[in-house]
Amino acid sequence: MKKLVTPFRVGLLVIAAGAFLITFVLFATKGGLSDRDSTQVWAYFRDASGLAVRGRVQIAGIPVGEISAITLEGTRAKVWLKIRKGVDVRQDAAVTKRSESLLGDYLLDLNPGTEQAPAMENGGQIRRVIDTQGVEAVFESLSQITSDIQQVTGALREVLGGEKGAGSLERIVENMVRLSDSVDATVRRNTDRLDTIMANVEGVSSDVRAITQSNGADVGRIVNNVEMITKDVREVLGTVKNIVGSGEGEFKESVSSLKQTLGRLDNTLANLEDITRKVKDGEGAAGALLTDEQLGQRVNEAVTDISDFATRLTNIQTEVSLVSQYLVSQGASKNGLSLRLITRPDKYYLLEIIDDPRGSVSTQVVQTNPPSEGDPVIQTQKVTKESFKLSLQFAKRYYFTTLRVGFIESTGGVGADLHFFNDALTLKMDAFNFTADELRYPRLRATLRAQAFDHLFVVAGMDDIINAQQRDTATKRLIAGRDFFFGAGFFFTDDDLKSLIVTTGIPAL
Repeated sequence: MKKLVTPFRVGLLVIAAGAFLITFVLFATKGGLSDRDSTQVWAYFRDASGLAVRGRVQIAGIPVGEISAITLEGTRAKVWLKIRKGVDVRQDAAVTKRSESLLGDYLLDLNPGTEQAPAMENGGQIRRVIDTQGVEAVFESLSQITSDIQQVTGALREVLGGEKGAGSLERIVENMVRLSDSVDATVRRNTDRLDTIMANVEGVSSDVRAITQSNGADVGRIVNNVEMITKDVREVLGTVKNIVGSGEGEFKESVSSLKQTLGRLDNTLANLEDITRKVKDGEGAAGALLTDEQLGQRVNEAVTDISDFATRLTNIQTEVSLVSQYLVSQGASKNGLSLRLITRPDKYYLLEIIDDPRGSVSTQVVQTNPPSEGDPVIQTQKVTKESFKLSLQFAKRYYFTTLRVGFIESTGGVGADLHFFNDALTLKMDAFNFTADELRYPRLRATLRAQAFDHLFVVAGMDDIINAQQRDTATKRLIAGRDFFFGAGFFFTDDDLKSLIVTTGIPAL
């Protein structure tokens, strides 16, 4: 009976997660204006790029409707609008296509018309249409930059693709292993020394400050006595120098070396006298250290900060993982290499390099002059290319939930992880690609990760849940739409890296 409890719980959890996803999809697809609460009108546009179903229609910056459908009639786009009832639209109304941002998103500004014109009937046509192409001009000015970026990405693909790219990735992993082991060994080997040095410096500074504070008068008398002694010694040396200097014959020759030594000693005592005077007056670094209480406190704070930094450095944990997934609809595998830097038990930074078979979709603007009959002057083409994608996220954990924010597969996004059974089972939700032209809705991904053994885990889930499937017309590659996947991976930490190096004999840096 006990053996059936855990599978039963896991099954309940999967059913609950599926119900949550279905509810979320149904909730996300709701919204918009109904036919009963709106009036439908339409207009012809020479260029409908940037417009999307459920795009905003506004008057004076206030939303009053949405785009309900976009169809092609001949060489023009027929755009249907739903206008909220209560908005007085006249037959001389005008609609303007306006850029909402530099990202290529557009909205429609509606001028309802004048009161002298007849009212617009349901299903009527708006004949005054104003097209603007501000963003297209910006994209044309950036065409040279786009070409340079394409050359760079092509060079990266040649370097990292194929067997050479695999060898480069293997060398990168080996270097990361060696680097992490070297840093760990260096810090662990010198931790005791750093703590001892910091403790000694702190103790010396405290003792010196305590001596100067409690025995200031004694220190002054000591300095005065040293000055008097040096004066007496200088007088004695002067007398000796006169005697030596007045000697003749063999005696003068025998003590000539002694005369030189006494001269050097005289200079040394003069320097010592000057140093003690400066220390007494608080001049120089040594004098300031012995007499300035505020400076001594700063030195103590600096030593404390260095000790805290060394402690934080030794507490950083590193986790490297490799995962491979099979995409069912795509019919290809998706691989990823990730590096997780754990600064605290509830905080970490995540860096990922991902080989996604979907690739990246870019839009090219082509201008034909003169154009073919029935074709516009400016046309856009979508090109799909294979490329590596990067993810850089910051994560913070609260109880059984981890929240993530940053870049997900080379675009901005957010994510959340739900942990169960002491982190043996994790439900991951990601949302990204909010502004992609080929996606009607943001790209949502749900992943269920189960760790059956140490350092090994399996994953399964659904990618791009709420978008319909789209394929590249030339390569038949899936570039958007829902897709099921499953796979497995493994991970290793600092201690695992150290054991691996000892076992395989890889030398540390």
